[in-house]
Amino acid sequence: MTEIQKIHAEFRSTLGNFTLETSFDAPIVGVTALFGPSGCGKTVVLRCIAGLIRVKDGYFNIGGEIWQDRDRIFIPTYQRPLGYVLQEASLFPHLSVRRNLLFGAPRQQLTDRATIDFDEVVDLLGIRALLDRSPRNLSGGERQRVGWAAPCLPNPRCC
Repeated sequence: MTEIQKIHAEFRSTLGNFTLETSFDAPIVGVTALFGPSGCGKTVVLRCIAGLIRVKDGYFNIGGEIWQDRDRIFIPTYQRPLGYVLQEASLFPHLSVRRNLLFGAPRQQLTDRATIDFDEVVDLLGIRALLDRSPRNLSGGERQRVGWAAPCLPNPRCC
């Protein structure tokens, strides 16, 4: 795999009583799963990739674009084209599903990458019938699907 065909991550740090030490390559195309037992650091790794945790000994390269390189480069979270889905969907209870989805959507496209539009995301996840409902009236599975839709709208490079 060439550099532009892969994701390369390396993170080493001690966070409290937890020692993180991971290094992996994954293809940039397709679906990659990160799995392991509870407490092994899966969420910490994802938070490092998202830029929510900055470790001194960290490196992240996606398709030849370096987001973190030890002490020299660190792209802040808000500048990383990615989607981050929490285990529990965090939706604004005072907004409809539609307004929750549009809340973080870009006002204009800032990239030349292929985009996925609102209707495509809604149809892909089967949530069209939920758009005018309040998050308070969604089942757990419906909330999760809406939670998956929101990070896809800003045209992330990875999600």
